[in-house]
Amino acid sequence: MISIAILGRPNVGKSTLFNRLARKRKSIVEPTPGVTRDVNRETITIDDLSVTLLDTGGLLDISDDTLNDQIRMKALEAASMSSDIILFLVDAKESHPDDRHFINQIRKFNKPVILVVNKVDVVSHESYAHEFSSLGIKDIVLVSAEHGKGIDRLIDSIIDISEEYAINIYDSDEDEATSSEINIAIVGKPNAGKSTLLNTLLGRELSIVSDMAGTTRDPIDARLNFNDDVVRLVDTAGIRKKKNVHNDIEYYSVNRAVKAIEACDVAVLMLDVDQGLTEQDKKIASLIIERRKGIIIVANKWDIREEGVTWDYYESYMKQVFPILNYALYTKSCAKRETDAKKLLALAVRVAKTRAMKYETHALTDAMVRSTREYSISVKGTPFKIFYVTQVLSKPPLFAIFCNHPDKLNSHYKRYLENKFRDIFDFRGTPIGLQFRKRSSRGDK
Repeated sequence: MISIAILGRPNVGKSTLFNRLARKRKSIVEPTPGVTRDVNRETITIDDLSVTLLDTGGLLDISDDTLNDQIRMKALEAASMSSDIILFLVDAKESHPDDRHFINQIRKFNKPVILVVNKVDVVSHESYAHEFSSLGIKDIVLVSAEHGKGIDRLIDSIIDISEEYAINIYDSDEDEATSSEINIAIVGKPNAGKSTLLNTLLGRELSIVSDMAGTTRDPIDARLNFNDDVVRLVDTAGIRKKKNVHNDIEYYSVNRAVKAIEACDVAVLMLDVDQGLTEQDKKIASLIIERRKGIIIVANKWDIREEGVTWDYYESYMKQVFPILNYALYTKSCAKRETDAKKLLALAVRVAKTRAMKYETHALTDAMVRSTREYSISVKGTPFKIFYVTQVLSKPPLFAIFCNHPDKLNSHYKRYLENKFRDIFDFRGTPIGLQFRKRSSRGDK
């Protein structure tokens, strides 16, 4: 697998090119400079080559943006440490001193560089390209990332360079890797500690961490091996109330966070202990419930909680605030501590595996029959009886319970059976479904 880093000044079209090559709108594209801050990754296939694209933040030598130094550091780090080929983008209509400044820096990385002159939307714009030949890059490709012009030529250049430099390329079984991955989305309000958790788990600063709310914009995802499991972690933008979303950039950030929930196996909902639980936390939890995902609710920043607050008290408080989340798994954490972060990830992996597990019919039946013996009822004067239980679906688990008089069961008894089922198979953290069905008169399954 080869890695390609896309670098350049703000607003030269890096995210547009990233989306064009990835064939999806993953990076937010706005005319406002500095939209991308962290490094956005996507694995794609280019002419049978497996490629990881890295979309980086805009490079500026001097900026009023308080995060500029971190953005620049992460972009250059991605180019030097994580890439095999660098695509350096420039705006065909605007030559800038910073272009030469940063090209001189990336020369030191000893990586092949393609100079991509972007925004060549019409033939007349091609005349602008000669201005950039003085930058000293041999491979120059003219493109219009927005309209798709010149992309085939760029792909040819990437393939030529990969062969010329004998970059180690192998065919990866992407389907097999993806199917076995455990997808975990880290969600919550702004500044709850989501990016800190991701960085602690990875042992490096992949996401920019700042006290300024709204630092993360694009979902930042990373894969790691954790106790022999392949885990894909997604750090999402903080989800605010709609009335507090003031611009298109933030709207798209929140929208992508919601999509990350839809794609995950387990959502880790980060709460700030200092702020307590809010209506917005409930709404985020509702998004997870509606999509029937596994959920772990984390009381983060536990190390700086108010003096005298015990875990028993706080857990009871959370359960009272979230009564609809009867299946959630609650825990406390300090995202900066490696031990806490790894314990949290282990819980998330366990919930994901439970959510995907397939259970034997005889074990399910024994458990449910045992539960009815502990607390039995009569329906229409006849003792309630379960014939057998079988699993219909997984992710999340759905079970069919064949019994007499399923339509006469009251909600209280159904809830009792679900709770017993949860206790026996430890379904904490994942929703389950119980369908009560009537067995046919001949007893056919």
